[in-house]
Amino acid sequence: MLNKKTLQSILSFTENQHPAPSFVVIYILTWFTWHNQIFSYFINTEGNFFTKVMTSLGAIEDNQYLVVFFITCLLFIIRLAFNYLMFRSREVLNNADDNFANAREDQIFEKNDDISSLMATLTKTRQKLRESQEREKKAIEEKNATIKKLIAMQHQLDEAQADIDILHKENRG
Repeated sequence: MLNKKTLQSILSFTENQHPAPSFVVIYILTWFTWHNQIFSYFINTEGNFFTKVMTSLGAIEDNQYLVVFFITCLLFIIRLAFNYLMFRSREVLNNADDNFANAREDQIFEKNDDISSLMATLTKTRQKLRESQEREKKAIEEKNATIKKLIAMQHQLDEAQADIDILHKENRG
């Protein structure tokens, strides 16, 4: 099914077109197209205008009015079907908003398993996030404790080195 935006653009395009010709105009155009001999004999015949007209009309052996009439009826039925489809499309567009609103109201009162499974997944994810944050906090605390121990040992080593340097100076001098 076409979505609403596409249907609106198609309808706006077709509504902005010029109106289709009447049944009589379609019949005359179909008749002239069906009997294209009229034009070829009219152009190829030499003489005045009336001679050309009489020659071109005389060139048509069988006018086949019924065939032209049926082709005209077929074209007119296609035009009516097109107009009917435009009308139905316009109705669908007008009712689309109402159907959407009604569908949303129906879904409010129904139990939706998708939402409950989504909420369960979010709860599990939130719990895992808390656990990982706690592990990260412990890791940071352990790292800081280790750094403090290393700094304290470095300080003790510096003091011991200073004491050794003082002892070496006293022994020499």
